[in-house]
Amino acid sequence: MRIGIECGGTFTDVVVVDDVGRIVATNKVFSTPEDPSLAVLEGLGGLPDELVDGAELMHGSTVATNALLERKGGPIGLITTKGFRDLVFLQRQDRTRMYDLGYTKPEPLVARRHIVEVDERVSAEGEVLRGLDEEGVARAVATLAEAGVSAIAVCLLHAYANPEHERRIAAAIEAAGLGLPVSLSHEVVREFREYERTTTTVVDAFIRPRVGVYLENLRSHVAERSIRSMAVMQSNGGIVPPEAAISRPVTMLLSGPAAGVSGAVTIASAAGVDRIVTMDMGGTSTDVSFVEGEEPELATGTVVDGLPLRVPLVDIHTVGAGGGSIVHIDAGGLLSVGPESAGADPGPACYGRGGTRPTITDANLLVGAMPAGARLAGRFELDRDAARAAFEPLAAALGRSVEQVAADALQLADVTMAGAIREVSLERGHELDGAALIAYGGAGALHAASVAEELGIDRVLVPPHAGLTSAYGLLTASFKRDFSATWFQPDLAAVSAAELAAACREIEAAARAEIAATGVAAGGLVASWLADIRYRGQGFELAVPFAPGDEAGELLAGFHAAHHRQFGHSSEQRAAQLVTVRLRLTGEKPPVAAVQTAANDTPAGTTSILVDGERRDAPVLHRGGMSAPVQGPAVVADDTSTTLVPAGWLAEIDEHGNLLLERSAA
Repeated sequence: MRIGIECGGTFTDVVVVDDVGRIVATNKVFSTPEDPSLAVLEGLGGLPDELVDGAELMHGSTVATNALLERKGGPIGLITTKGFRDLVFLQRQDRTRMYDLGYTKPEPLVARRHIVEVDERVSAEGEVLRGLDEEGVARAVATLAEAGVSAIAVCLLHAYANPEHERRIAAAIEAAGLGLPVSLSHEVVREFREYERTTTTVVDAFIRPRVGVYLENLRSHVAERSIRSMAVMQSNGGIVPPEAAISRPVTMLLSGPAAGVSGAVTIASAAGVDRIVTMDMGGTSTDVSFVEGEEPELATGTVVDGLPLRVPLVDIHTVGAGGGSIVHIDAGGLLSVGPESAGADPGPACYGRGGTRPTITDANLLVGAMPAGARLAGRFELDRDAARAAFEPLAAALGRSVEQVAADALQLADVTMAGAIREVSLERGHELDGAALIAYGGAGALHAASVAEELGIDRVLVPPHAGLTSAYGLLTASFKRDFSATWFQPDLAAVSAAELAAACREIEAAARAEIAATGVAAGGLVASWLADIRYRGQGFELAVPFAPGDEAGELLAGFHAAHHRQFGHSSEQRAAQLVTVRLRLTGEKPPVAAVQTAANDTPAGTTSILVDGERRDAPVLHRGGMSAPVQGPAVVADDTSTTLVPAGWLAEIDEHGNLLLERSAA
């Protein structure tokens, strides 16, 4: 047996598959943000012993993200090249909110008093210009030890080109017997751009103690339940042993959303759909992505809490519009949704767990999209009166009815999610014509058709067990590790195929050795390559697929095409530069069987749903009992999600068990 457990901001989801990939059991429990392992153990506790004993556990968690966003942890130290102590405070000259007069720069994770300099200098080509001051290193280590830091980040100028000085500093820290975790920039991200490399290394060091303790404790706890082995999801959509995640925790930051995309791609591929927009609407936020083919697009960086991070991750955009997002009146007197969330505790008012502030889930209950008597995770009945009480102060302040305010809040959430989808698709040169929207997460199917209408998308797929898709995605993911190395070539046209192949061999040999050190057999892993290329004078790059034996002309042709696709123009006469080479090593995909929803013979009911400001009776159908197409407005329910079929849409179960919604003329 294989068990996938994904810890979200509101719920922790559990899916169990057998040896051929069939789902044999599921569970959903409230998350425990103060200690996510408690929800994991509760989720396992709801499974029969025979499913748990000897099983493999695949885990995705928000522990790394929460550690960063909450900034909870001990002080960390940073050792850097003399003259670069203030780099994390100077940051970049660009401002993310140019017209915000009250804008303040993101606060670094490391205090200035905990940043120490060492005398050394390496050129961008890796030449040692000034040797490492060993006595200065000893003083720096002693200073940080006296300060009581909990971890140390080491980021020296141009260490990506020659990491020898960083290695010697790490050896000095170890020799001092401090027993502290150490993050070296050339191991975390071996790329140029000093500020981004430094912030990524500092974040890795900051979250390392908390992530390490969490994963070690979790591994110990699940071993007591006779779990045979454990693997952890990364932001790039691949799973790795816990040792790899502990040594480089920054790769875990977006593991949950990446798992959802993995599951959505698997489900879409089985249904013969190769162009999809994924929409994962959970309790706290909504994550969207555009995928063409069977591999999600890879981004090389992101920004979390204002800090730029250079880590490989599935290209996902997140907005603060989830089922638990708070509906409120902003400083300008306008209705607004999120980004603050009610989370798992207390949760939306209708959960009956002490929440009193109105949320998107409460709004869906009030307009009838979630029918009266609806149950959370199939067990907990939702309280419509509590939802109404939560919205009444807003309605009074705005001079509108409770139902009108709830409907307006839902429309705001839909527009926010549609905007996020435009950002990952249309604004990056991807047309939505012919694409299908895959909606999952506990709240995704309630909003899917409305969001699709905003975007001109005519087809929506809601997978079986839609509220558990991210946990299921953990079980569809293969082993993946990404590696990169800046290999700057000022004139790509002058690079020979032999030079490129030699650089690739060096990168691949080091990568396979690192993987083997974590206990994974690296010999059977499949390599794929990307080259970051730009026109001379540009400050950004585009990633272009290539093979190590390719000639420069082939890389240039791919780059010109990619540039034209994304920006609408290219210049074949302009010189191009190769900046960074990227390697992905991928293992074999696990077996996956067709996903089906269990039959449910419970009689259908009706709900009074608000449509264009008027109440209309709409049928409530249980997904497992649907035998014929249904014209909207209608509501289709199962234990993990509720799907709203608006007027003008037709819903039916396809041959793969998906709930297919299509726009109709009726």
